[in-house]
Amino acid sequence: MSHAHRKFSVLEAGSPRYVLARKNAISKSIYLGVAVAYNASGQFEWACSSYDGAEFETHEDVFSPQSDWPITKQLEKLNDSIIQVVRDYAHSHNYRIQGVCIGSDEETAKIVANSPELKDPIRSMCTRFWFDLDATPCIYTLRGISLIEEAASAARKVYDWFTPQFPGNIPRIAVDPETNEVLVDMDSHCHMLDLHHFKETTDKPTWDKLLELAEECKQRKLKIQFFNSTPQGGGVALMRHATIRLMRLLGVDCRWFVAKPNPDVFVITKRKFHNVFQGVTQDEQYRLKQEDKDLWVEWCEQNFDNYWGSGKGVVEAADVIIMDDPQVSAIIPRIRKLNPSTRIIYRSHIEIRSDLASIPGSMQYDLWDFLWGGYISQTDMFISHPVAGFIPPRVPHAKVGLMPAATDELDGLNKKMSAMDIEYYRRVFNRCAGDQGSPGITGDRPYVIQIARFDPAKGIPDVVEAYCTFRNQLTAKGLEDDQHPQLVLCGHGSVDDPDGTVVYEEVIQLLGQPEYSSFAKDICVVRLPASDQLLCALLRGSFCALQLSHREGFEVKVTESLSKYKPVIAYRSGGIPLQIEDGKTGILIERGDTKGVANALARLYTDTAYYQDFVNELRTKKQDSKRQQYFTPFQSVNWLYLATQLAFKGNDEAVVKSQPPHDIEGTYMGNGEIRKWNAKYVREFWQNSTNAV
Repeated sequence: MSHAHRKFSVLEAGSPRYVLARKNAISKSIYLGVAVAYNASGQFEWACSSYDGAEFETHEDVFSPQSDWPITKQLEKLNDSIIQVVRDYAHSHNYRIQGVCIGSDEETAKIVANSPELKDPIRSMCTRFWFDLDATPCIYTLRGISLIEEAASAARKVYDWFTPQFPGNIPRIAVDPETNEVLVDMDSHCHMLDLHHFKETTDKPTWDKLLELAEECKQRKLKIQFFNSTPQGGGVALMRHATIRLMRLLGVDCRWFVAKPNPDVFVITKRKFHNVFQGVTQDEQYRLKQEDKDLWVEWCEQNFDNYWGSGKGVVEAADVIIMDDPQVSAIIPRIRKLNPSTRIIYRSHIEIRSDLASIPGSMQYDLWDFLWGGYISQTDMFISHPVAGFIPPRVPHAKVGLMPAATDELDGLNKKMSAMDIEYYRRVFNRCAGDQGSPGITGDRPYVIQIARFDPAKGIPDVVEAYCTFRNQLTAKGLEDDQHPQLVLCGHGSVDDPDGTVVYEEVIQLLGQPEYSSFAKDICVVRLPASDQLLCALLRGSFCALQLSHREGFEVKVTESLSKYKPVIAYRSGGIPLQIEDGKTGILIERGDTKGVANALARLYTDTAYYQDFVNELRTKKQDSKRQQYFTPFQSVNWLYLATQLAFKGNDEAVVKSQPPHDIEGTYMGNGEIRKWNAKYVREFWQNSTNAV
């Protein structure tokens, strides 16, 4: 390339188009391709192409570093240059960069692959797009007769990975059609984070233990596998995306498999498994029938035979398998038969009403008797949320380990956002609200938020009642309506949750009732697409958060709210009281006491000093340390510890015979000893007393 060609137009800040773009319009979504080449004269040639699904705009340039700069500094300055050019271009045109593909041709790719000093800065460019511009980045090897052609190809490639009919950066979830393995982060092409980002957010003892256990897994060549029903929607899927992302950065062989969806089966697993276990229904129509059992077992076994069974190279190669929910637990006997030496951990992630499950003849008793007796009892460990009442009968406590749910501090749900990002997602939310006939968020008013699936257990009618009572209290204090905060009720859906639409429609009907209708103009009820950043921005922009679940396992939305320094008002349900320090990081109210919730809201809203005390406490190093156990690195230590302790290599007959029976009063730890667990936190076994959280 003999000279630079600059083709991106940058509009003047005062131009009519600029001013018009800054009104309430949502920024136009564009997708970028960036192609980089390192030439013989030591210069970096680069080109960028933006694509909106209809046309390309291109830019090309040459970066000529100073001759005395080391290569790493040269690439750092190149990163600065590219980021600044595309930032100015997007800002001046009111464009939103949703995704970016960064790559090079095969020749440059070989140079990069063989030069660590080149590889890391290029990956760093990806992470800067993620953190600085909120654009989801990926890396590919590109082909073309010129850099511009390569950049255009990259832009089209990243466009194809997203769902552009919705304004946001929602990558398609890829699943291998042969094995139903979830191909996390665009089959590893997406690169948002490096290990040092996780290290910077993790305390040293936990980080050191993570590296130690990861190295042991690699040395022993252990293969860890997770199984559940769906790759998107709900807390299990959110955790697994983050877990696999970190495990890959650590070099640990960890994979995640999901079942092929069947809506008829999901009606059974949601309404006759999940809802019955939580005790949110006592209607006899939801008692599990024989035809339900037959359909569910057939679905599980077909998934096993078609995707994970003999000859598939999945279960037969596994050392440790984690069953992440009851929905696919009917495959456990087949796992045992195909690979007797693998260790199986069952993770119970919902609130199981053990009191009801202990009553012979109850729906909960019969359901648990069916699942435990035929399937779950054949596992080696039972992982439960840390609430004794969640552990159902007939589970030997010596086989139980306690582990709370986790979220990821660096993914789209929790990463830091600029004021511009938050404003963008507010406008996106308002478009979604308008499409659903709901009022949007008014920019100059605060709002209270509950983020949750539209589920019978989430206490959404209680939220509405408490909010309306709170509004009446503010009126009694003399505050005008335009000084009152709004209410936002929103959440994602999930393919395995048939209750979402039903509960959503019930809430809409509720707002039409006379006692609530006068407040309906300030209540935003919206079912949102699966955009993590959208939820993150809504939570960051809120005044405080509610979680009025009547039944709850361990609500990661509470963790996410607290980590953003938002006080949480919640019911004393399930595992929530373990997450909130009453009066310090949030306020706990007895289940069903909507007036108590309204009183708590009124004090937080009208007493500035009282509210600030919560915020100040949430910002302390002490609280940050406590939250560590609810984030991905800490959770990964738990899983790696269990894997290294439980697993043993070898499939010969002698090894299989040495495996203890499954009803032992303890757990075989892989080194010839039986260790008593006695329902302790998993963390207690690997943490030193000096660094316990």
